[in-house]
Amino acid sequence: MRKHLLTLALAASVIGGCQHRDTGSANAGAVEPLPMQSFKRDWAADLELKDDPITRVFLREDLVVAYTKKNMAYVLNRAGGAVRFSAKIADTTIPPLEPVVLKERVIFPTDATLEMYRRDGRFERSYKTLSSPRTNVVGQRDGSRVFFGADARNAGRVVAVETLPGQYKPVNQKWELMADHAAPIYSAPAVNAGIVYVAFGNGEVYAVNQDNRQAIWSTSTGQTFKTYGPVQADLRADEFGVYVPSTDSKFYCLDKTQGKVKWQYFAGSSLRATPAISATMVYLPVTGRGVVAIDKINGPAVREPKWAVKDAVKLVAEDEKYAYFHRADNVVIAIEKATGEQKFTSKRTDLVAFATNTKDSTIYAATKDGQVMAIVPVLKPGNMGELALDGGRVVDVVAMR
Repeated sequence: MRKHLLTLALAASVIGGCQHRDTGSANAGAVEPLPMQSFKRDWAADLELKDDPITRVFLREDLVVAYTKKNMAYVLNRAGGAVRFSAKIADTTIPPLEPVVLKERVIFPTDATLEMYRRDGRFERSYKTLSSPRTNVVGQRDGSRVFFGADARNAGRVVAVETLPGQYKPVNQKWELMADHAAPIYSAPAVNAGIVYVAFGNGEVYAVNQDNRQAIWSTSTGQTFKTYGPVQADLRADEFGVYVPSTDSKFYCLDKTQGKVKWQYFAGSSLRATPAISATMVYLPVTGRGVVAIDKINGPAVREPKWAVKDAVKLVAEDEKYAYFHRADNVVIAIEKATGEQKFTSKRTDLVAFATNTKDSTIYAATKDGQVMAIVPVLKPGNMGELALDGGRVVDVVAMR
């Protein structure tokens, strides 16, 4: 039986969510005037890890989640960094999948189960799935169902699982969707406004009602949209559209309710990485080009990137003026959105895990030994605080303490 470890920390700060855990690490500095084009430490939480390094950090709604090599999960408040709880979520050597945050619970998917916790850290149950999750698991913030691609004999499929209390059964799978021609599944679905969007290894993309699996689209190819190569990257969906990177070298933005192409981008190489979608932009990793920035709202039916950052790995934050990227050497670079020009960078390289934040300019990152931080850029004079990325106007000279 899997051993579940629960650690409630700083109960008073959890209630209000406005205080934070900051143990005054060796990197802490004095409060001082901050130069423009620098970075200010908003909060820091020291998890005091020794032999279990942090490997991944995620931003999910109002929570920051850090995973470690030994499959511990630490759940922190996004505002203030208070540690809500920690849990041992898997005993295997297989890393867990990305966490899912619903209205009332936090779910940690493993290779065979969904580990369900209340938001206050109380363990609810370990739900054994009928088939091993093949993809990341997704759900709507205000919903109670989760959706994921699963391994199954002869074909992949997407399954819907109900997580509401009072409906617990040995198996509470509500429905499953299998592609035509027994295609495999590599891509996590996306869910938005009650519709689940699913892509399979034969290039077909489905849109179905999350409650009853009823098809939503009626296109020229039937009830699906057809790409010309397997879809291997996770889908994304928001109010504007559904975003499909395909190995046929095209990136598609589809109409949510009709399944028709709103616009597309010809990348020139197979697309296998998941894009970051902000309010106005798509940040898409493309082999040989780095990350390309595409205006998702305005432009012709065949889009061209506004710019590309060759050495960028992924988006970590964005504001009105800059997009901030993680580079392979763990340096953070600030790119001016209007021109694509690199304006300032960091020298600090001990932050080894970064979350993707498409909502604002806060960068959530962690060191191996358990320092989880929220870092904000300083773009105006007159700010006071503690430097996290020591700034300056000279490109490539910004230091991160």
